[in-house]
Amino acid sequence: MEHIPRPPTDPRTAETKAAAKSGKNPNTKLWLLLGIVFTALLVVLLVLPSLVAVPEPSIAEVQQKPVLENLPELAETLQFRDDAEQALQQFLRLQAQPGLRNGEIWAPEGWSSALNTAAQGDKDFGQGRFSPALQAYNDAGAQLQSILDNRTQTLQQNLETGWQHLQLNAVEEASLAFGLVLAMQPDHQQALLGQERAAVRLQVLSLVTKAEQAEVSDDLQLAAQTYTSALQLDPLYAPAQDALEKVASVLRNRAFQDSMGRALEAIDNQKFAVAEKALQEAGRIKPGSPALNDANDRLSSARRQSGLERLRKQADQLVKKESWTAASETYRRALKIDSQAAFARNGFAKAQVKQQLHKQLDHYLADTTRLYSDEPLDNARKLLVANQETPMGEPLLADKLEKLQQAVTLAGIPVDLIILSDNLTEVTIYKVGSLGSFEQKQLSLPPGKYTVTGSRKGYRDVLKVIELKPGMEGQTLKINTEEQI
Repeated sequence: MEHIPRPPTDPRTAETKAAAKSGKNPNTKLWLLLGIVFTALLVVLLVLPSLVAVPEPSIAEVQQKPVLENLPELAETLQFRDDAEQALQQFLRLQAQPGLRNGEIWAPEGWSSALNTAAQGDKDFGQGRFSPALQAYNDAGAQLQSILDNRTQTLQQNLETGWQHLQLNAVEEASLAFGLVLAMQPDHQQALLGQERAAVRLQVLSLVTKAEQAEVSDDLQLAAQTYTSALQLDPLYAPAQDALEKVASVLRNRAFQDSMGRALEAIDNQKFAVAEKALQEAGRIKPGSPALNDANDRLSSARRQSGLERLRKQADQLVKKESWTAASETYRRALKIDSQAAFARNGFAKAQVKQQLHKQLDHYLADTTRLYSDEPLDNARKLLVANQETPMGEPLLADKLEKLQQAVTLAGIPVDLIILSDNLTEVTIYKVGSLGSFEQKQLSLPPGKYTVTGSRKGYRDVLKVIELKPGMEGQTLKINTEEQI
């Protein structure tokens, strides 16, 4: 409620208004008039007595003296009136300050006192008591200024009071205190937040009570859901936050233990995929837990041992089949898992030797004609000597050794060859030597391919190739030079 006092009019009001309309100040005329009166008085008192004799004062002169004697008091009164009007204007301007908006709400006592003081000033002014009116207006302004000066402190006190009441769940008192802050500053963020939280506090308390009851019944899922609902209304309500964290911690521990139990059981049953999934769940609940790390190590070890055992069985089957290349690769995979695995190290070494042996045997058996040369035949014989004792359980190796032995034996039995010529041609066998000229010559040569050439002066050379295979009998070759050059 704004106070806009209006001083009552006095006998000079009409004159003042007329002067205001004409743009002249009535006080100026008053002082001008007083100046003329005082000048005339001085002339009368100082000059006239020296010129004329002083007659007896007339009745009019006697009546004029009191008026002149009251002029200073009249001037002082008019000055108080002007000062009172200025004090009133200052009061009204201060009352309109933005900082005092809604002052009657957030500072009711000081505001009411200031308005009452100003009202007393109006009353004094109306009765012509300008000095008391001036004092009243000044006091009223000082009261408003005090309210304005203390505005920040008042706002902070109301804000703190609101939070204190809200802490104690005194909802009405908190709302009132925050409302006073908003009356002072409608966009105050803390006060707006306080009002919002106070508005839902009773609902929040009801939900917290239900959650606590669920905790007592060990229905922790329901308790967590209810605490969460309370925090959706007021995310900053600390008791609900603490309680939810406590319940969530218990639920996490239970879920962790459940996941760990399933994981360890799956490891024992070698269900590693199930165990890994359970440990991943446990890791999301409690990452970095020592128990989780131990379980992961146990899973890795079990997987490693299981993998090694599986590879060992696979290698055993391949060894039985004498599939040494595949067995060697299987042992190699096992060594990648555990480089110290004895079965893999020993098996890999054996498989490498067997693989190389079979490779050599396959080399000769794939083309036994290689044995027709001295060096390959000698190497084959050495290979047979080194593997005279055929291991039990390796029929494939024994068969290959037997076949090579037969091939080596046949490669060492000479084959008879009869060469026919014209007794004019010089006959030469490559890597055997020159046979000279003849009509017929019988030779006994190791199996193999032989290059036979015939030459004669004045004739074109002749070249023939003959292959002597093991077991052949009665091989004949005719070579003559017949084409003259």
